[in-house]
Parts: sequence; structure tokens; C-alpha cells
Amino acid sequence: MAEGTYEYECMRAELLGVEKPNREEFEEKMRLRKETEQEEMLADQLTEVDLNDEQMGGTSGKMDELNSILSITQQRINKFKVACGSLTTLLKFRPSTPSEGAASSDPANEAPSSSINDALDTLDTMKDVQNASDASVAKTAATDLGQKMTCQLDTN
Repeated sequence: MAEGTYEYECMRAELLGVEKPNREEFEEKMRLRKETEQEEMLADQLTEVDLNDEQMGGTSGKMDELNSILSITQQRINKFKVACGSLTTLLKFRPSTPSEGAASSDPANEAPSSSINDALDTLDTMKDVQNASDASVAKTAATDLGQKMTCQLDTN
């Protein structure tokens, strides 16, 4: 006999020497108990669903933030490519004759910090050129930057 049935409760009452429960009252108590259990289970499920929704919302926000960072980075890379060409062509570029003042006759005498500053100045110049959208000046700046980078790489 299964626990919680009317017959089980009658046998229990006989063994304990107490009065048998009324069938209608027993069925009403069982119905109320089942409803209460279902409500508790539903409340637990709703809290679990709410918790999952909050977690999904947090994940979605983080993904949106990453996407915006990636798109901004891609835009900056594209602007750099427009101004200088690709980085690989910039590094491979070796001018046949150095321009005036771009490379000294003795690269060992040149301080590394000054060449870095020169490169930064060139980058600032390139930003100004990009804003003016003058393609020929941008190509000249890229050539100067390529020469300075080549000179820097040769000294190392």
C-alpha cells in the first residue's frame, strides 16, 4: 500500500488506535496538499527562469560591448591602411636613395629615443594628412615612415 492513500491512513489509524479519517475530508486535504506543492514548484521554476533571464541579459550586454570595441578597432585599422597602406608593405619598403635628413651617415650615433620621437611626429603628421584627405601627401608620409622604420630596424 502506498503512503498517502486513504487505505494507508485507515490502517495507520487502526494500528495507533485512533479514529479513522473521513474519506471526503481526507480527499480534500490531499487535494489542498497537491495544490500547495504545485504552487511551490511553479514558484521555484519562475525564480529559476528569472535568474536565467538575468544571466542571459548580462551576457548579451557584454557581447554588445565586445562587438562595438571590435568595430571601432576595425575602423581604426582601415583608416591606418588608407593613410599608410598595409603594415607589411610599409615594413618591406626600402627606398633606393635615402631622402635628406631621413637617414644619417652613421646610424650608431643616432639616439634610439630620437628616432622613436621622429616616428611619433610622423604619425601625428599622418593624422593631419588623413583629416585633409590629401592622398599624395599621405603617400609621402608613409614613405618617410617606412624609411625611418627601416633605419630603426637596421640599427637594431
